[in-house]
Amino acid sequence: MSTAETITVLQPKTNSPPRVRRSHSFHRPWHLWCVCMLLALSFIAFCAFVALAVALPLTGSRTVGIASLASLALFVGMRLGAFVLAGRLHCGLCHGTIMSEKACRKHVEAVRIKPLSYLATTVLSVLFTFSFRCMYCGTRFRLWK
Repeated sequence: MSTAETITVLQPKTNSPPRVRRSHSFHRPWHLWCVCMLLALSFIAFCAFVALAVALPLTGSRTVGIASLASLALFVGMRLGAFVLAGRLHCGLCHGTIMSEKACRKHVEAVRIKPLSYLATTVLSVLFTFSFRCMYCGTRFRLWK
């Protein structure tokens, strides 16, 4: 009996689908979700600041100016909070920073929506699908089991 025939006898051919790897569960899901919420809300606060800053010369209202400054302060506060909280979020496998981009090369399987950055795509993925893919090692994570 040849080697090929032996392998065929030991491992019969089947028509089963290829094995699919399950996502790993992330070790700090609430922490990551809070950082993503802060980043998304800070983007909304920045959009509100820009809209109110454009409306200020047109209306000349003092309340529009105060609302514009308040939305700017909200933007800065949320970004600072997200920066502080994101410093402790690392990938469980490659130990890369998940919520802050670096100049490192991204993995081939890293997901990115074209007009957005890898970080913005990760934030949207976490908020809407409760899962994300690490941009440095390409590993798929889910927030909850």
